[in-house]
Order: sequence, then C-alpha cells, then structure tokens
Amino acid sequence: MIRRLVLVLGCLLVVASCANIPKQTNAQVIPNPASQPQQKIELPDKDASPITVVRRFVEASGETAVAEAYLTEDARRLWRPDNQLTIIENEFSTVPQPQGKDGDPNRTTVEVKATSKGWLDSRKSFVAQTGAQTATVKLTKQEGQWRISEAPGNVLIPISVFNNHYRAVKLYFYDSASREVPVPDQRYLPGAPQPAASEIVGLLLQGPASALQGAVRSALPSSAVQRTNVTPSRDGATVVNLGQLGNVSTEEKRAIAIQIVLSLQDVAATTVRLQVEGLPLVPDQPDWKVSDILPDSDRTTPKAQLTGMMVVGNRIKELRDGKQINNPAGDGSYHVESAAQSVDGSQLAVVERLNSGDLQLRVGALTEGLRQTNVTGKEMTRPTWQFAVASNEIGNEVWVVVDGTITRAVRTREGPWLSLPVNGSELERFGKITELRLSRDGVRVAVVAGGKLYVGSVGRTQGTTNVAITSPKPLLPSVTNVVSVDWLDPSRVVAATNTPNGLVWQVPVDGIEAQRYSLANLTAPLTSVTAAPSRQVVVTDAVGMWTVSEVGQVWLPHPQSQGPTARPFYPG
Repeated sequence: MIRRLVLVLGCLLVVASCANIPKQTNAQVIPNPASQPQQKIELPDKDASPITVVRRFVEASGETAVAEAYLTEDARRLWRPDNQLTIIENEFSTVPQPQGKDGDPNRTTVEVKATSKGWLDSRKSFVAQTGAQTATVKLTKQEGQWRISEAPGNVLIPISVFNNHYRAVKLYFYDSASREVPVPDQRYLPGAPQPAASEIVGLLLQGPASALQGAVRSALPSSAVQRTNVTPSRDGATVVNLGQLGNVSTEEKRAIAIQIVLSLQDVAATTVRLQVEGLPLVPDQPDWKVSDILPDSDRTTPKAQLTGMMVVGNRIKELRDGKQINNPAGDGSYHVESAAQSVDGSQLAVVERLNSGDLQLRVGALTEGLRQTNVTGKEMTRPTWQFAVASNEIGNEVWVVVDGTITRAVRTREGPWLSLPVNGSELERFGKITELRLSRDGVRVAVVAGGKLYVGSVGRTQGTTNVAITSPKPLLPSVTNVVSVDWLDPSRVVAATNTPNGLVWQVPVDGIEAQRYSLANLTAPLTSVTAAPSRQVVVTDAVGMWTVSEVGQVWLPHPQSQGPTARPFYPG
C-alpha cells in the first residue's frame, strides 16, 4: 500500500465514478500567453572578427534568440538549438584555421576547442563525459559583417551560461524495493525564472532517467498523456489534465498524485488540481498540496535523536559524548574493525576481526548481542544498510564487499541471516572496491574503486532475489585518491580524498558540478567521512575528527576528537 497521510479537505466534493470518464477526448492545447516581456536582442558588434563572432555565439548559446543573431539567414533555418546540448568548461579556445592561397577572403573557418563536462540526453538528464571537445564553425561575410554560415551539429554551452539559463528540476518516482518511497531524479530545463510546468509533466510521463531504469518505478502508466497544457485556474490552482490512464486503482491514483505534486513543487502554485479528461483524478480529493503528503523521511532519514557513532580502539562509542555503547560491540567483547547502524537506529552491523585474522560480519539488535553470520573473508568493507522496506519492519538487509565480491546479508523470516550475491560485474573494470555505501532510499550506490569515485543504480528484479549494480559512472574524474564516501542526501554524496587541492568534496549524483569544502585546518591523510541529512559532515584526518555544516565553512574540531584512528558513522 502507498501509506500516505491525506488531509481531509473542508469543502464539499463531487464524487464522479470511473464510468463517467469519457473513453477518449480530443487533445486540447491551451496557448500559454507570454508572461515575460519580449527580450531585447542585441545585435553583434559591428566589424567583429570571426573569432569574436564565434565566441559570442557560444557564450549566447543559452538564449536562442540572441545566438541566432550571429547566424546567416540560411544557417538560422538549419540550426537546431534543441539538438544535443554539450556542457563545456568556461575556458575554451577559438582558433582560426589557415586559408589557402586561393581561399575566398569572404569565407573562413574557426575551430572551437573546449573541455567537455557532459551532455543532456533526450530526457534532459545530465550525462557526465569529460574530455576534449572540438567543433568546426564556418563563417561568411554578409554586407561587410562576419556571420556563421554553418554551426556545429551539437550545441556547446559553457557551464556558467548553462547555470544561468537552465534550472535543475527534481522529478519523483518510486523505489523498486518498497515501491512506495519517492525518489528524486534530477533533470535540467531552460527557463527563467523557472521552467514550464507542462515540460515537467511531459518528462514525468516519459519515465525515469536511463540510469535509473530498473531501480525505480512510475505510478503513471506508459499510455498516459497530457490532455492540455498545465495552466492556472481562475482561483489560482495549477491544473494538470491527463488522459489515457486506463484502469487504474484508487491507490495508484493517489500514488500518481504524489508523484506529480512533488515534481511540480518548485514551479507550480501551492494548490495542484489533478484531472483525468477534465474530471478529478482522485474523486474525493481534486486539489492537492505538498503539505497533504506525509513524506517517507521517517523511513529513509535517520531520526534526530540518532546522533551517530564511531569505532575507536576496536570498540563502538557514541559520537555525541564518546561513551561506549551498551552492547558487546562497545565493551570489547568483539574486536570491531568497522560498523554501521540501521537507518531506523534499532540494528547494528559490525565487521569483527577473529583470532585467526579473518573478518566476520555480525548483525543484531542494538540492545543485544550480535549474531554471527556466514559472511567471512580476508578483506571486508564497512557495512551499509538497506532501509526497512515495510514500515512495520526493522532493518533486514546489510551490504559489504568481501574479498572483492559485493554481498548482501538478508534476514530470513525464521531469523537467521542469509548471504546473497549482488551482480557487480559492471563495476569490475574499475578496480578493487574499498568502500561501498547504499543511499538511504536504497536506489543508488556510491563506490570507491581503484581510488576513484563512482555512483550506480541498484536494480532489483521483482519477484526474485536478483540484485545488480547498473549504469555505474565516475564522479570526480580528475581525483584519483578517494578514500571514503557517504550520502549527504538522496541526491548528493560527500567524498574524502587525499588530493592536496581538494580534500573533501560534495558531489551531485549526476556529477555536473562538484563543490570543494574548505581546506582550512585539515591535515592529510584523511581516512574517513560520514554525512547525513540535517547533520554536520564529520571527517577524520591525521589529527582527529573535524566537523562542518556547509561548503565554504572552516572545519572545526569535533568535541570527541579521539585521534586519527576514529571512524565516525551516521545511521545508514
């Protein structure tokens, strides 16, 4: 069931049965009157050189009307600004190409040389792809002025221009484990000050990004369409009118409503009026607000009272006060190498060093002794938890990498823990995995392999135990000595490295633009990092533990520094 708290609206609602919904109506596109003033187009500088014309064209690539001013009339007709958008670094070169002796003085060619960051795919998702990017631009003189007669096939746009003219939009789908938790899927749309709501609904109807296929699901059936543009009503609501939903249960209709309302929350009016063929999508609730939806943060975000723990001297202590936890893992009964607390806080997983020197995974309740599992090996990464799939359950799935193999320990109904494989074949080419962290919504995984950072999706095959890591892609491609990573929230990770010019980084899962934390007060080498929503980031360096709340702030000593061997961790 989709467990959501829907507020009772204090108004009389008209109930319409599904039998009253027409089988088919003609699509009606409502014109969207231009609410913004017409842009004043500045013509190119008079007598501008070919290099200048090309540079200004690239710099104007976020504004179609401005960029077109640099094209000849014929080139304007052929140019497709909606072609693949390639995002490049701000610094790029425009190099004139040599002309032959018999070359036409009224024609010339300029080559653009840039460093690519990635591109937007057809679903407006950013796909990271760094490397050299070149493009040839041909120019001709018209009435004494240089204009572009042949533009590149793909549109090159510097990252600063992209940030000024495109807006990040989070679409929402549902995780594939519980099939109930909304998961953000970031896209990029043109628009100032914000993208059009109709475009967002259109992308939502297309489904999740390619990289999330198999990891999330949509409540919207593939047959669904927009019957009309998203428009404001006379009473100020945002009206979304769908069609061709087919035979959808009331529960799934509510799931559709939640998806749409969350996806429109940054661009729509407070109230969203959801319709199918002009009639209410959910008959007993035609109007929806974000406040009508109880978020699943209680299932995928650690509660405020869970302040974190740390492994120090092979024992687990509270991060809050440095006291040993009331568990054999805290009193020295186990030789603890690393540990993880479940998202709900009730369970603990530890990697124990045995007398033989081998490592073994123990799992159990925080208030009890921890049960041995059959997960053993010579090397083992620190554990990471999948959130409790059912709201009435406790955490019952822990992941580790054992001797290079990704393994998940799953609690059976009878109580014992069963070791199951995870298909990590797509990660094998990246090298030895030294860190693996599940996102707290269970949809993505962050991996440190071969000293580099990657993020992939967790694909689950319904009705089976098959789980695979799919579509892994590099983050921080220029950094080669990442040592630790954790999830700040469902869309961002924090990575600790030993790169002198950037020890700690905050990186979005699509990798479009990383932010560097301050270097102040940190001393290499760094060994560990932990992060979670609404909590300070904690790192361990050569001195001890340090904390910071935001990028740009100076690192401050943690009250429980504990020295350079401390390994802090938040639930997850």
